Amino acid sequence: MIPVLADAATTAPIVAYAGQTAENRRIVVRVRGRTVVGVSTRVVAYPCATFGDVGPVVVSERMDARIGRDGRFRFTTGEVAQRLTVAGVLRTRTREIAGTVRLHGSIATGQKCASATLRYRASAQDR
Repeated sequence: MIPVLADAATTAPIVAYAGQTAENRRIVVRVRGRTVVGVSTRVVAYPCATFGDVGPVVVSERMDARIGRDGRFRFTTGEVAQRLTVAGVLRTRTREIAGTVRLHGSIATGQKCASATLRYRASAQDR
């Protein structure tokens, strides 16, 4: 039997970066090593084409989105009916992440819905 060695990305602890969006709602970005592994937030304004605002919407997604050498990341995740796009820059020296988050998709009637692109800032939470 050949031993399987765990790589640093799967053994590193998850660091939660918590902060606020431009709508003054909590956002938590979870990072393991150089990978974003989860995002959760609430989007207040989620207007649809003719139906109007159906917000607030709570979003919690898991993913494996690589963070570049320059600290930047961008990904879209979730089902077609509710897609979450997150971009940001991880600053390891200050232990902060700043970026944008946007929710877009459709409701059961097929109407397209989209939030504004919301800025956020989050700091590492010590356990």
